[in-house]
Amino acid sequence: MKRVILLTLAAALSLGGGAAWGRQQTPPDRVTVEELKRLLRDGRPVLVLDVRAHAERVIKGARHIPLDQVESRAGELPRGREIITYCA
Repeated sequence: MKRVILLTLAAALSLGGGAAWGRQQTPPDRVTVEELKRLLRDGRPVLVLDVRAHAERVIKGARHIPLDQVESRAGELPRGREIITYCA
């Protein structure tokens, strides 16, 4: 499996609607929503993996595997694709 990048939108929103997050530098192991949109728009082979245990809303096009099941279900994840995980 290629590197896993964490995408934490909930943290950004909890910091004042994202305004405070925008003033901070994004850590190197995270991507912003804009970066993710660019990757998808550019046709990069990216898989969005939603690891939330209780997802109230489904992320369109994402694969949902709760975090506590990722290790046992790792065989379901594609090889050779960058995986961006979403956790909130």
